[in-house]
Amino acid sequence: MSCRFRCRPLVPFGLLLLAFSGIAPAAAPPGLIRLPAEQARALGVRSAPVVAATGIPLEHLPATVEPALERSVVVTAPYAGTVTRVLAVEGSAVAAGAPLARVQSRERMMLEADAGRAASEARLAGRQARRDAELLAEGIVPAARAESSRAQQEQANAAQAQFTRALALAPAAKAGLPGEYELRAPLAGLVLERKVVPGQALEAMAAAFVVADMATLDVAIRVPASARTRLAPGQVARIDGVAARGRVTAVGAAVDAASQTVPVRARFDADAALVPGQPVAVTLVLPAPKDALALPRGALVRVGRDSVVFAATAEGYRKVTVQVLGESATQVVVRGPLTAGSVVAVAGTSALKALLAAGE
Repeated sequence: MSCRFRCRPLVPFGLLLLAFSGIAPAAAPPGLIRLPAEQARALGVRSAPVVAATGIPLEHLPATVEPALERSVVVTAPYAGTVTRVLAVEGSAVAAGAPLARVQSRERMMLEADAGRAASEARLAGRQARRDAELLAEGIVPAARAESSRAQQEQANAAQAQFTRALALAPAAKAGLPGEYELRAPLAGLVLERKVVPGQALEAMAAAFVVADMATLDVAIRVPASARTRLAPGQVARIDGVAARGRVTAVGAAVDAASQTVPVRARFDADAALVPGQPVAVTLVLPAPKDALALPRGALVRVGRDSVVFAATAEGYRKVTVQVLGESATQVVVRGPLTAGSVVAVAGTSALKALLAAGE
């Protein structure tokens, strides 16, 4: 191959565009691209007006579905014992008060005996107090004796009530063995966790089940700390790929040092596609400033370190540097020297960028 072919200098892409479009580089104010409408169409440049932004999307935030905290209950064993039967498993729908498991407890058996003695003592103290009251009315005994009897009756009644409350914590199993009691659901919902099996020894206050009302769900979201000042309860939350829509209910007051994120909780109505423990991606819609503008994502280009759009003018297009406030898959929200209704290029912006570079 001869040198005149091998040594030919490369032609910049921008100059090739100018050559094929029939445009000669002409002196123009900085940032202005002189481009007649017919040639813009030939290069695939298409324009559209920008609109006032109604919100700023904050997309692809990592989150986890959880049951609503105030509608979730841990069922614990009030007295130590041995699990004799398990009556509900994970995923079981239970009514309020439904039995979940049975526990045989020596401690409850002893409590039953103590409660029986307390009831007998209360009956005896009551009879004595009534008899002394009658004798006082007849003037046979002094008032001090009647008052002492009444005090003993009150003490006996208090002891009986205490044992009654203690037994109510572990209601007796129907047709069960002595000392056998039931763990019951405190509310209607689903059994999310089961921590017991038949034959297992339970310590007092050990967790046995987790039951939750699934009418509503919470989503725990991790939001970059830089967005914390723009977060507030009531803002719209969306889960990617799910039709459900929710609202922010709480914003964390502290930043996690390791991840530099803020915990945020959003409340959603129940949805068949959502289950507790499920990882999801969430989009939050933050309030937009009054001068924020929304435009198609294709309108935004990067020129060096600047974010740029090309505003349409009578002569062609003018480079406008903007501040990006938020982006989504289809839209970008910006702030800059533009107003709602301003026309910008939304397609063919790579050709405009090349022409801009060729003219600089």
